[in-house]
Amino acid sequence: MTSQRFRIKTPLIVLLAIDGLYTTRFTSIGEVVTVTKGPLDGTRMVEVLWQGKTGLMFTMELREHAELISEVASGG
Repeated sequence: MTSQRFRIKTPLIVLLAIDGLYTTRFTSIGEVVTVTKGPLDGTRMVEVLWQGKTGLMFTMELREHAELISEVASGG
């Protein structure tokens, strides 16, 4: 699901393109990532926004090692 936000519970790998080369970085516990493309089903990777950068993460890792942040509508 796109636009879902997840709080990391265990450091996870993020695949980033930096200067045209792919590299990996680890998230820290408590950081938040936002899924920007791709469904969270199967074992594929999804596109995420992390620390202002677009990267890829494994859906299985997000499901198992991150918690969905529920969006609460603010009342007026």
